[in-house]
Amino acid sequence: MASFEIIREYFPVIMKALPTTFYMLFVSVVTALFLGLLLLCMRLKKNIFLNAVSGVYVSFMRGTPMMVQLLIIFIFVPMLFRELGMSTGGVDNTLYAIIAFSMNMGAFFCEIFRSAYLSVDKGQIEAAKSLGMNGFQLFRRVLLPQAAASGLPNVTNMTIELMKNTSVAMAIGVYDVMGRGVQLAKNNYGVGQKEVFIEIAVIYWVIGLIFLFISNIFTEKLNKGNANFRRRSIFRS
Repeated sequence: MASFEIIREYFPVIMKALPTTFYMLFVSVVTALFLGLLLLCMRLKKNIFLNAVSGVYVSFMRGTPMMVQLLIIFIFVPMLFRELGMSTGGVDNTLYAIIAFSMNMGAFFCEIFRSAYLSVDKGQIEAAKSLGMNGFQLFRRVLLPQAAASGLPNVTNMTIELMKNTSVAMAIGVYDVMGRGVQLAKNNYGVGQKEVFIEIAVIYWVIGLIFLFISNIFTEKLNKGNANFRRRSIFRS
């Protein structure tokens, strides 16, 4: 019974930190999507330099731990600004976490987008060009719907992975869900820490299930729309 009392007592305190987790997650994912598209364009270009830069970047970000990247950003950015004669004393540590998360996820999103792009039937691209579609029309009407259906599940999985990885932000003093839980356990000298971490695990698990549910709905609609599009194309031909 005592465990349930501890869970009930700590739950509101931990939930107050949930907006911080969502804020870091949302801003990081949106920024990473744009960064991933930029890296994809660099990788698809036939420019050796751009291709090499994007390839090394993606390899480094995918091949090193998130914690190491976070600490590099947390230490390097203030040093860089000091060299430029500017102070970072008033900067919230959440910003460093967002920068690190965005840079990391941008590399993973680039590979997801590249795989989704390569999965699109090149015959449809040639057919769209023969109909006189410009680059934007080709992207909006042919590439985006099919690539989105192919890439959305992987983007969702990486978003869930990032949601869990936001917990490393407590290493630089960001009190998200994990950071608040650790703080509660320390303030109570370890009393109830088992209940705190079980509660945190359930919170992350439930949020992940919600993301998967929403993603499955959109993926199903996109696949249905692509199937209808392909049937119309067959009938027209």
